[in-house]
Amino acid sequence: MRAYAALERILRSTVEQQVVVTHGGTATFLLAAWIGMPLDAAGLVGVRFSPGSITHLREDDRFHNRWIVHLNDTDHLA
Repeated sequence: MRAYAALERILRSTVEQQVVVTHGGTATFLLAAWIGMPLDAAGLVGVRFSPGSITHLREDDRFHNRWIVHLNDTDHLA
């Protein structure tokens, strides 16, 4: 899946903070890849994203745990 490959390229970057802009369907696959969901299971999950929403992901520096800090945040649109 292209979203999984794209996330791998993003994670190889040395840039500390990145902004990724995508459509909702692709965002669901990126989120599945972020949490380590196997690709064959990713088609079974659905996450609804509002237009213009922000999802903040973070990886812990020490243990490399991956966090979903904010999901589908639209407060900035108010």
